[in-house]
Amino acid sequence: MKLITDKEYLGITIPFILSTMTQPLMGAVNTAVMGTMPEPKYIAAVSLGAMLFNTIYWVFGFLRVSTTGYAAQAFGAEDKEQGLLAFFKPLVIALLVSCVFLLFQVQIVEGYLGMIGAAPEVNVLAREYYDILIWGAPLVFFNYVSLGWLMGQTRIRASVFMQVSQNIINIALSMFFVWHLNWGVAGVAWATMICQIYGALVGMVLMHIYGQFEYSKIPWDKVLHLCTFIDMMKVNANLMIRTSCLMAINNLIAAIGASLGTEILAANAVLLQIKDIKSYMFDGMANGCAIFSGKAVGKKSLDYFNAAIKMTYKWMLVMAVLLTTVYFVGNEFFISLFTDIPEVMALASQYKFYIIGYSAVSCVGLVLYGAYSGTTQTGPVRNMMMTALIVFYIAQYFLVPPLGNDGLWISFLMYMSTTSIVLAAYLPKLKRIFTK
Repeated sequence: MKLITDKEYLGITIPFILSTMTQPLMGAVNTAVMGTMPEPKYIAAVSLGAMLFNTIYWVFGFLRVSTTGYAAQAFGAEDKEQGLLAFFKPLVIALLVSCVFLLFQVQIVEGYLGMIGAAPEVNVLAREYYDILIWGAPLVFFNYVSLGWLMGQTRIRASVFMQVSQNIINIALSMFFVWHLNWGVAGVAWATMICQIYGALVGMVLMHIYGQFEYSKIPWDKVLHLCTFIDMMKVNANLMIRTSCLMAINNLIAAIGASLGTEILAANAVLLQIKDIKSYMFDGMANGCAIFSGKAVGKKSLDYFNAAIKMTYKWMLVMAVLLTTVYFVGNEFFISLFTDIPEVMALASQYKFYIIGYSAVSCVGLVLYGAYSGTTQTGPVRNMMMTALIVFYIAQYFLVPPLGNDGLWISFLMYMSTTSIVLAAYLPKLKRIFTK
C-alpha cells in the first residue's frame, strides 16, 4: 500500500499550484497594463518598483515558509499547542520587522534607486509607486504568517481562497484604475494596496475560524521564550540569507539591464514575468512537498518522507515537460500579452530561448526547496544560494561585456542550474534527521 497516493499528492499540490500562479499573474497584469502606455519608462518604472518590494518582502519570506514547516510538523504530530506557537511566534517577528521598514522607508527607496541607476524619469515614477505601497508592509507580513499557518495545517481551501481572491481583485482594480480612471503608475500601486488590506482582513477571519485559539489562555511565556526564538531564528536566518542572495541576483539583473538601456530593461521585465509564472507553478509544488515533508517529521517516518520525494520528482518532471512545450509553441503569444511596444516585443522575442530552457535547469532546485523548508533543515538552502550567487556573479562578470544581454541570461541559467545540483546533492544528508 502506498504511503502517499497520486490522488492525495495532487489534491494538495494542484490547488497550491493554481493559487500561487495568481501571484505572478498579478505582477504580469501590472506589467501588461503599463505595457500599453505610450513609452517604455512606465513598464520599466513598475518593474523597478515591483523588484524593490520583492526585495523587501522576499527577504522576509521565511515568515511564510518556516511557518508552513512548523505548522505542518504540528499537524503531523497532532499537537495543538505546537500549532498555536507556530502562528504566534512568527507573528511577533512580523510586527517588529514591519516597524523597521516604516521607520526607514525613505532611506530604503533612495538607496535602492541610487544603486540601480535607471533614467531620472523612470526613478520619478518608481518612487511614486513605492510611496503608496510601503504602508502595506504590516499587512503583507501578517498575510505571510496567516497563509503559512493555514497551508501547514492543510487548510487548502482557505489558503487557496485567500491567495486567489486577493490577486483576482488586484488584477481587476489595476485594469480599472489605469485604463478607465487614467491613474497611471499610481493606479497600479493603489490596486495592490487595497488588495493587501483585503488580504489582511480575510486572513484575520480565516485564522479565527480555523485557529480556534483560546486567546485568554495563550502561553505568552512560551511564545516569547528566548531559547525557542533563537532556534526559530536559526532556521529563519538561513532562509533569509537564501532570499537575500536571490534578491541580490534579481537586482543585479535589473541593474545590468538598466545599464544596457531602458528598452532592454523593459524587455527583460516581460521575460522575467513569464519566468515568474513558471517558477511560481513549481513553487506551488514545493509548497505541497513542504507539507508532506513536515508531516513526515511530525510522524518521525523516513518512509513517508521518501514517498513524498519520489512523488515530487515524478510530478515535477511532468510539469517541466508541459511548461517547456507550452512556451516553445506559444512564446510569441505570451510576449504579446505583456506589451504592444514594437521595440520591446522584438527584443523580448530575441531572448525567448532562455525562457524556454528555464524549466529544465531550474525545476529540481525550485521544488526540492520545499523538502528543506518543510523539515526546517535550512542550512543546505543557505549554502545552495550562496554558491549560486557566486556562480552568477563570476559568470556575468566575464560574459556580459562581450555578449551583452545574452551573457546576462546565460549567467542566469547557470545560476539556476547550480541551485538544482546543490539541493539534489544534499538530499541524502537531509534524510539522516529521521535516524537520529
